[in-house]
Amino acid sequence: MLEIFLDAMVVLFGLVISPFMVGLVDMFCDEEKITFKSIYEKKRFDPKYATITPIALLILFIKFGLTYQFGVYAFLTIILIMDAFADIKAQIIPNGLNFVGFLVGAVLIYYTLIKDAMLGIDMLGGMLTGAGIFGLIALVAYVIYKKEGMGLGDVKLMGMLGMFFGVFNTIQIFVLSFTIGAVASIILIATKIKKANDYMAFGPFIVVASFITMFVPYTIMFPNYLNFINSLCNLISIG
Repeated sequence: MLEIFLDAMVVLFGLVISPFMVGLVDMFCDEEKITFKSIYEKKRFDPKYATITPIALLILFIKFGLTYQFGVYAFLTIILIMDAFADIKAQIIPNGLNFVGFLVGAVLIYYTLIKDAMLGIDMLGGMLTGAGIFGLIALVAYVIYKKEGMGLGDVKLMGMLGMFFGVFNTIQIFVLSFTIGAVASIILIATKIKKANDYMAFGPFIVVASFITMFVPYTIMFPNYLNFINSLCNLISIG
């Protein structure tokens, strides 16, 4: 009975905050000044937010329960949902959301370094890894094509995520996001929903990859990936 009650509270929380998330994204996209008053005034119902947010939080709660990890991932999920919608709507990853993530990440790293130095260093390494990989891609794309190939918002977002996920999980998010992005792009172009030269928001792919990594970290996915490669090689050698 208690479990059902807690599940209901998580869903209710997601429903209650979703209008405020919509308002925040609208203000970020319109570059309006954000205050507590404006957040309250700009709130509005959107069925997409009101569906995705409660479901995502409930899935996290079912997996992790009322734990520290659930709290961290719930916080990240709320930010990531807003990032995805902002990128789709206005092709931006709001600096304000990244800044809040960096602040919380910095506090978590500080306390983690005190309790477990190696884990804290891994979180710092994750930040450098995420920002470094995407920053390098952005630089190479600009040098070769003379245009922005990867938005700085994506670079900052990956740096922020690295603070929470560590080095290897951040690399996994990088690989997954590009894999999901490639598959989605092929489907959208093949179905003529998008053209090859149309802008395609990359933020949602990072969000989906991050959500997957919350449930299937590299410690689970990497061995399975190696087993898959090994099986593939065996089939090729037999053939």
